[in-house]
Amino acid sequence: MKRPYVWQMIKEAVNNLNGKASYTDIRNYIQNKWNDVNPLTINAQIIVLTVNHNSRIHYPENQKPRLTNSDSVYDFLYTTGRGKVIKYDIIKHGVWEIFEAGNKKFKIKEFQKGHSMNTFLFAWNPEKWNWENLEQNIEQLENTGKASERWSCASHKKIKLGDRAFLVRLGSEPRGIFASGYVASYPFIAEHWKIKDKEIPRILIDFDILLNPNEEPILELDILKTGNLKNQNWTPQSSGISIKPEIVEELEAMWFNFITTQEIKNNPYLPSNNEEGKTYTEGALNQIIQTRYERNPYARAACISHYGYSCSVCQLNFEKRFGKIGKDFIHVHHLTQISMIKKKYVVDPIKDLRPVCPNCHAMLHKQKPPLTIEELKTILTENTK
Repeated sequence: MKRPYVWQMIKEAVNNLNGKASYTDIRNYIQNKWNDVNPLTINAQIIVLTVNHNSRIHYPENQKPRLTNSDSVYDFLYTTGRGKVIKYDIIKHGVWEIFEAGNKKFKIKEFQKGHSMNTFLFAWNPEKWNWENLEQNIEQLENTGKASERWSCASHKKIKLGDRAFLVRLGSEPRGIFASGYVASYPFIAEHWKIKDKEIPRILIDFDILLNPNEEPILELDILKTGNLKNQNWTPQSSGISIKPEIVEELEAMWFNFITTQEIKNNPYLPSNNEEGKTYTEGALNQIIQTRYERNPYARAACISHYGYSCSVCQLNFEKRFGKIGKDFIHVHHLTQISMIKKKYVVDPIKDLRPVCPNCHAMLHKQKPPLTIEELKTILTENTK
């Protein structure tokens, strides 16, 4: 078996260290597996792969102008300081540029900032407000893929359209997170939900997941008070407070894994047991489920971080083809047939999801069961000869 290059060893090390490591962690992994690699070479190659390390331009691999959205194999890491790196995520860390600064010298700079979506925690206490149409909202979400509610927000000066939203149930047990979605409006002033003649800031939340805490499991407070999540206040006095950015990724992963492994009545990632009795047009149910996978920040980010924004079938990259307007645009396709997923099925975004363009996505689902990625590639190749 051919021995990999050192930069390939580093990529394997970081991937096996859950995408986060110190220089020492990487060196130890490589030495344990290949044992005769020069530690100084490992350090140098880590710098080569780190998009925001100023010294990377001293190495031949990076002595040519480029942006880090160009799919270069050398744009893999992002330093968080003090000899620590994480996998580079273009969505979070932005686009970096290697540019010629004159006299055949190169420098780096941040070319485009990363996505600045914030995450907020909204509270519901049924002892103070009876959500009378909760079941109706849940059924609407299941049947149409869309359900919305107005909610008061304490952080109305910071919150903006498109921000992530989680809902926590407070008061009597069960207490914990039971819903998630996205902010679907700018803050507006509306009548208080309880106090007459009082107005408060509110926003509209579009739900992607909505559970009934009285009938099915929710992500309880005891679980939320573990790991780094314990650093967040999960029982706020006001609704619509910020969730600390440093724990959002862990929260999204925990929420995604919770939803995909629980016995939930209307599991948003599984088909209904009564699918035959519904009046879906062909493919509608699959589209609803697919949309939820695609919008889930954890699943989508993990898939795209690994595979990039190019279509897995035809290799179309929307930013390369259409410029700025196509940046960060791609669908996410689920490889496993939705109808074959069992209740305890755990989705692995890297193993089970692939980025595909809308045209190829539609063609994959042109038949039942859907075509595989390789089958569609073969069809595409045969029809372009």
